[in-house]
Amino acid sequence: MIADLLESQTWLDAPTWRNTYATKVPASLSKVLLVTTSLTRFLEQHYALNLDVHVYEQAMGFAQAAEAALLHIGPDERCLRRKVSLLHRNRVMFDAESILPLDVLPVELMAELEAGQRPLANLLSERGLCLSRSDLSISHIQDHDYYEQRWARRSVLRSESGATALVTEVFHEALWSKLNYLSSR
Repeated sequence: MIADLLESQTWLDAPTWRNTYATKVPASLSKVLLVTTSLTRFLEQHYALNLDVHVYEQAMGFAQAAEAALLHIGPDERCLRRKVSLLHRNRVMFDAESILPLDVLPVELMAELEAGQRPLANLLSERGLCLSRSDLSISHIQDHDYYEQRWARRSVLRSESGATALVTEVFHEALWSKLNYLSSR
């Protein structure tokens, strides 16, 4: 879903993107792309936008070379790959793919992930795990097979427990339309 589409994209680190694009795009877009806390919580708190999670796939496997490098793991380490869409009133606002190395993933977190009802960052922070987001980078997706131009971001979430996750999010035009509408009310 996401990995194949994004493999050929150009990624800019957050400071470079901010200097290049932040003043050329709507403020809501810039805020969403640059948020370093839980994105779903940010959207709930700033826009009263509640999102539901729809899990497409959750499977054990291995990270691709670029993913392993960002996670600082070997290519032979097993990972959980989770592909979801986040919806508002049954409309997809964005898709996300998370890759979590299994070696430090708490068992109770694995059970919550398998239930597939909550966003990853919310699950981590509700367990009292302090999150930090590093390696934040942003891409403007150029996909000729899809009529809508989309933005994406990827980052590594790290918790105090040692759990890490590479999270890639692809934002649909529906999100920006909804945020513009909510901002104007």
